[in-house]
Amino acid sequence: MTSDPTGDGTGEPGPSRRDYLLGAGTVGLAAVAGCVGLGGGTDDITTALLSGTVVVLNADADEPTLVDPAETTTPVGDAIDSLGAAGGTICLPPGRVRDEGPIRLRSNTSIVGFGPDVSELDITTPETDGLVFADPDGIDRVLLDQFALNGPGLDADSGAAIHHREGDTQELIVGHLLLWGWNNSVYRVDQGVGPFQCRHRQLTVYDCDAGSEDGLFDFGSYYGPSNWFGTLAIYPRSGYSGTDSTVFFSRGGSQRIEYLTMGGTAGTAVKQTGDANLQVDHVHWEPHEAETVPTAIVDLSGGRPARIGTVKHVTGTAEFAYRLSGDEVVGADPAQKFLGPYDPAGDSPTLTRGVVELAAPGDSARPCFYFGTAGDVTVTHDSDTTGGLRALGDAGTGL
Repeated sequence: MTSDPTGDGTGEPGPSRRDYLLGAGTVGLAAVAGCVGLGGGTDDITTALLSGTVVVLNADADEPTLVDPAETTTPVGDAIDSLGAAGGTICLPPGRVRDEGPIRLRSNTSIVGFGPDVSELDITTPETDGLVFADPDGIDRVLLDQFALNGPGLDADSGAAIHHREGDTQELIVGHLLLWGWNNSVYRVDQGVGPFQCRHRQLTVYDCDAGSEDGLFDFGSYYGPSNWFGTLAIYPRSGYSGTDSTVFFSRGGSQRIEYLTMGGTAGTAVKQTGDANLQVDHVHWEPHEAETVPTAIVDLSGGRPARIGTVKHVTGTAEFAYRLSGDEVVGADPAQKFLGPYDPAGDSPTLTRGVVELAAPGDSARPCFYFGTAGDVTVTHDSDTTGGLRALGDAGTGL
């Protein structure tokens, strides 16, 4: 997936928008049906979408509002500004819509397209966020589905693709989005901000570079209740910063990920610290052309719970699959972690030092558990304390 739908490097439209629509299949038809079903005439809305117009279905109006991207540099932002207090749905046409950004979301708003390979929303201004949640009173009930959100490109500074900057977001639903061309975090939660009851079905990330940021997914706030991610498919590119990207970083809240799969120049897959409570059911680590060797595929610190179901290691080199360490910021040794099986599948998985590093003694009253043997564990701390980690493959041997 690139931001050039023609594939010829020109960035100019190739097939007509009608061709895009016909190629979208049931996803495109479903998107049209969803837009038409909320107001306006079927023929008028279809014609507008096929001509490249952004269609706004305002819950406070009987007729749709049409925004022509050729007449404004902020078509999606203008569409959101046209909504009344009750909100509404913004339908992206087949093809590409360019917006200077940032696009400030509001409650009771949906943005839907014809599929990530068909509807593309480009944020054209460098150092600018894409979709922003920034209301001190909070934002409730937002739906984002079936489009690509492109940054300013592989060689430009960018903001974050999706940025929770102020206030608490509740009931965000993300269906299927593709994120491309961001040289920053692609999903960021700032300190003091707490999105909650948010569900993300599938986020696919291509050619993004978190560089020196904490992660492509960066829950930087110590505050924040629970959120759910279905599939995160991540293929970063280190060409802009020269640094491999940490994929998922969490400092707070409770996050669950069902499938975290990655290739490209992925570095550490999961980093837990601070007050984060974290569950990842499946980690699939398959980097290619990485710049460095990370200390661990999964790096867990502090005394908050974490549960990792499995780590499947297909390609790439790390020192360890798992690392357990103390959190220096909150002063807590590792505790309440469950480390599932390590699966060295594929042609060239390499660990240079071992499966598990125990870098701090842990708390025997709140032990960590590893679904493997004590022989897989390398103890690198200098304390005589044992029992903070128990190897279940040896009937619970304490380490």
